[in-house]
Amino acid sequence: MFIPNDPIFIPIFLWIARIGSFLFVLVQQLILVDVAYNWNSAWLDKADQAELAEGPGKGKKWLTAILLSCGILYALSIAGIVIMYLEFGGCTLNEVFVSITLALSCICTIVQLTISETGSLLASACMTLYATYICAAAVTKNPNPVCNPRFGEKSVWSIVLGLLIAFISLMWVGWSNTTDERLGAGKSAENGNNASDEEKQRTGGVVINNESTGPTEAAPQQSPPDNPASFGSSWKLNAVMCVICCWYAMSLTGWGATSERGDIANPDKGKVSMWMLIASQWIALLLYLWTLLAPTLFPNRDFS
Repeated sequence: MFIPNDPIFIPIFLWIARIGSFLFVLVQQLILVDVAYNWNSAWLDKADQAELAEGPGKGKKWLTAILLSCGILYALSIAGIVIMYLEFGGCTLNEVFVSITLALSCICTIVQLTISETGSLLASACMTLYATYICAAAVTKNPNPVCNPRFGEKSVWSIVLGLLIAFISLMWVGWSNTTDERLGAGKSAENGNNASDEEKQRTGGVVINNESTGPTEAAPQQSPPDNPASFGSSWKLNAVMCVICCWYAMSLTGWGATSERGDIANPDKGKVSMWMLIASQWIALLLYLWTLLAPTLFPNRDFS
């Protein structure tokens, strides 16, 4: 907020923040899918508990709530796509963006329902709504006034919505007590501990020497370090915090496209933000589609 435009913000930090925001859209996909999967699992657990505690059929209310949530998310997505066709239609570029968003969202949902054995309809609904939001943000950045009826208007609500989504993502990352595991850290140590426990169970608590058939004494285990936090387990969380800061900077400055008067988009820079947004949306949807297809295409690999 206090960096001067020249000579630091526009020529240097602006592009750093744009690239960081691009990465944040991808990271946010992982966060949203994580939220959706945990949301789905929590309500499925409540349905199972209701079946056990209250009797058969009592868990249907939670299953109905999951389907109702999916219906609301898909309804909002369809409404957004229809509005974009009506308001931003007439230009080939806008229609291509909206059509690709609709096609990829439908493909992800169909794959999740028919092929994927590990996917969640709630996750697909969340990704569809998120892709619709990114597409709406992209078409409103179109620097062509003929194709953009919002050209020159203050986009207060889009800024607020973007900051709100980033704030929810930040809250989830900070609140989750398994942040390192969700971001991909700490799995090697966990797998090693699990393997050691299984080996001990098979060998009666002793370690079998590979060179001899007799049991040997188990090697003394080293005590864990006093400080559990380390660079290896915290750098990814800090990286997420950095790209969230980049997203906030771009949300507040219109991806650096606001002019000195602060209310009219600069056509030379609006095209950059438009393409960065829509490209990040395509990559995010393709990554989600890969998470649905990978377990089926490579059944012998562990994607857990």
